Amino acid sequence: MTPELKKKLAQFQLDGSDTDTLREVGRLLIPELDTVLKAFYARALRDPDTAAFFVTPDRVDFARNAQKKHWSRLLSGDFGDDYLASVDRIGRTHARINLPLDTYMSAYSLATSDLIAALFKRVPRRSRGRLADMIGVLTRAFALDIERVVETCFSILAEEQTAAFSHLNTAIDKLADGDLTHVIPAPQHSDYPVRFDDVRQKLNAATGNLRATMTQVTGTMANLGKIIGEVASASDDLSQRTANQAASLEQTAAAVHELSVNVASSAENTAEADQVAASAAQTAMEGARTVQEASGAMTRIQTSSDQITRIIGLIDDIAFQTNLLALNAGVEAARAGSAGRGFSVVAEEVRVLAGNASGAARQITELVSNSSKEVAAGVDLIDNAGRNLQAIVDSFEKVSSLTATIATASGEQSTALSEVNSAVSQMDTVTQQNAAMVEQTTAAASMMRRNAADVESALAGLKLTDGHTAGNADIGAMHGDVAA
Repeated sequence: MTPELKKKLAQFQLDGSDTDTLREVGRLLIPELDTVLKAFYARALRDPDTAAFFVTPDRVDFARNAQKKHWSRLLSGDFGDDYLASVDRIGRTHARINLPLDTYMSAYSLATSDLIAALFKRVPRRSRGRLADMIGVLTRAFALDIERVVETCFSILAEEQTAAFSHLNTAIDKLADGDLTHVIPAPQHSDYPVRFDDVRQKLNAATGNLRATMTQVTGTMANLGKIIGEVASASDDLSQRTANQAASLEQTAAAVHELSVNVASSAENTAEADQVAASAAQTAMEGARTVQEASGAMTRIQTSSDQITRIIGLIDDIAFQTNLLALNAGVEAARAGSAGRGFSVVAEEVRVLAGNASGAARQITELVSNSSKEVAAGVDLIDNAGRNLQAIVDSFEKVSSLTATIATASGEQSTALSEVNSAVSQMDTVTQQNAAMVEQTTAAASMMRRNAADVESALAGLKLTDGHTAGNADIGAMHGDVAA
């Protein structure tokens, strides 16, 4: 008997003479154990929760026989090694099957009541005065037995809990150290209790999921680091190209603006030239009309010269006839002698006058003839000048039309260039903004690259596979570990 059990017997007042009283009670009740146990297991089988522990009648018989032996030792006051082994076996069985404490306590209470009722029947009349002591010893003995079995059960549960927590603490320590490869072994391969196997499976699954996630994160971070590096390099190149493009676009904008100003000035000059050409065409048309009027005047002068020539010819004829008349008058005066001498003088004067008139008429005829020639030449010149002026007028009209067309086109070009200038200015502004944004993107990419490097450094401390850390673990191997 162990010192602890001796202490318990004294505590429950089951030592000394009380042990003898217990043995006396045992001699009365052991023959009644079959009846009490029959009722005990009948109640157990009626309860669905407890009936689940007895899948076959053989299991019930085995449990009844074991229970009878145990209670026989208890009622015999035999608290030796066999009793302790039996208590340990019952406690371990209760712990193994996870028997609810209330089920165990209620079953033992009812069994104790049945034993007390049986004791009332079995106690001789001479011993009725000691019945209270017997019932007290009986209840204390069963209370001790319940306490020993429960203590053993709790001790087993504590051992299992300690073993489970030991494995769990090891796994948590490994996890805290960054080792994601540790796996808590299954109960069939270690001392890990089956009772807490769901916790083991959940922690192993959580560690596996974390290992798979961190493996994926590690691979992703490595790829992300490469991508960020490429993006940063591309951003640097883009920033440089954008800056060059912005400078070129700024120069283009200045050139387009200057071209727009020049085209606008050309449009104004072309419009002014159009007005000048129109004014010159108007002046030429007026000159053409003047030349046409001069040509008409020269034609009328030529007509008048022809009329003068005809009149002069008539005068010449008159002078010739007058001269003939004067000659005839002189002949007749000569015939008249002295009577016609005065008439002869007059006839002579008339003949001289007719000769002078004829000479003057010839001179005038010559002058008029020369004038007619000059007038004819002037008419031809004026006609030529009129035709030339008309051609000039036609040319001016064409020039004016072309100038108007050029002015319209220049105006449209000026408007188009103004729009182009505005668009280029907007493009320049947008390009400058893009250049600033690219610089910000480059800075962000650099920061992302630094952050990715920090994350990769942090992940490098994690152990994802045996002999490998996250910094050098192969992704395929990592996934293979998770599957295993």
